[in-house]
Amino acid sequence: MITNILLLTLVVFAMLVVMIVIKVPISFALGIATLGGVVLVSNLPLMVIAQRMFVGLDSFTLLAIPLFMLTGQIMAMGGVTRDLMNLSMVFVGWMRGGLAYVNIVASMIFAGITGTASSDTASLGGILIPTMIERKFDKDFTVAVTATSSTIGIMIPPSIPMVLYAIASGTSIGQLFLGGVVPGIIVGFGLMSVSAVISKKRNYPAEKRYPFKESVKICVRSLPALGTVVIIIGGIISGFFTPTEAAGVACFYTTMLGLFYYKELKVKQIPNLIYQGAMTVGLVALMIASASALGWFFTSQGVPRAIANGLMAATQSKVIILLLINAVLLFVGCWMDLAPAVTLFTPILLPVAVAVGVDPVHFGIIMVVNLAIGLFTPPVGVCLFISCGIAKIAITDVLKAFIPFFLVMMIILMLITFVPQISLFLPSLLMRN
Repeated sequence: MITNILLLTLVVFAMLVVMIVIKVPISFALGIATLGGVVLVSNLPLMVIAQRMFVGLDSFTLLAIPLFMLTGQIMAMGGVTRDLMNLSMVFVGWMRGGLAYVNIVASMIFAGITGTASSDTASLGGILIPTMIERKFDKDFTVAVTATSSTIGIMIPPSIPMVLYAIASGTSIGQLFLGGVVPGIIVGFGLMSVSAVISKKRNYPAEKRYPFKESVKICVRSLPALGTVVIIIGGIISGFFTPTEAAGVACFYTTMLGLFYYKELKVKQIPNLIYQGAMTVGLVALMIASASALGWFFTSQGVPRAIANGLMAATQSKVIILLLINAVLLFVGCWMDLAPAVTLFTPILLPVAVAVGVDPVHFGIIMVVNLAIGLFTPPVGVCLFISCGIAKIAITDVLKAFIPFFLVMMIILMLITFVPQISLFLPSLLMRN
């Protein structure tokens, strides 16, 4: 039985890999792999594929995703992004290589509002990359800082991949959001430590230190923008909002900020923002639906149980099993978009992790950090491609600059993997019930 399951798994995954290699869109590749698997298992009707795709999207919580995306777009258009960068400039811009620190700190703040990495790269990178290049920062370093710091966007809440993981695993979204705070901050400080060493070595410039009165003025002006973070995180943790409700309120709040506080967002721009968001969400939804169908197929055939039993029979070492899971997720992150990766591999790998005593919240953070690293690694690194496009530099010219950042991220990943309290401290403290 296990041999048949493993053979079926290998055949279906081989189909998926072939589809990806020949550049079939990922949503269609997942659908074709599901179809192939259902055909191979003769007792399943084909109509089950459409049914499972529908079920995969039949979730109120999923509505948070388009609302968080729209919030990020409104922020970028409404002038909020600029204020967040000015706030970061007050606190860290005066240090050597200050713009690199600003890039990272702004990403950490921006992460608390949008929940995505690509919007972080596009919004902050669109402003900071040209500025850093103008201030004589090397292009490869500028791209590396921007792409790697953008990944914090899916660690610090709200996080769209965490929403997807919560739906796939039945884990509390509030606990996941809290679990990502400390790892996200650690990643931020890790990236800043790399930037500090490189900035000193290359003698990158510091920015001017703002006078005290101007610093206070910038901080006060930024308070309404930071209110979005309070609405999202505070509302969810306190139980006042569900994640979807928090996303809706945050979307409305940032719209009001853009229209009446910053006065840079125009009413006539809103329909176009909604249209652009709908186009993006349509693509993401199709990927989620296809991945959900394939994940259900594997679960129905007992693949997670077979993998767990096989690994437990081969080794009882929790360390080895977690290292293998990390290796799988790192590889997947290099080749697959976040949404389908989380939706597909959560039902497959979570039972294995739980079998060796890993808390589901802790495993969710491990998965997100692994896939975050994939966002700046070829061949599908979205943040890498966006940053290179803004800087107008070839990917092959920047890969060397990523090495120190990659190494630090790997060290942090190992810490998060083998020190569970990094992820579980805040959830256990603030959401004991």
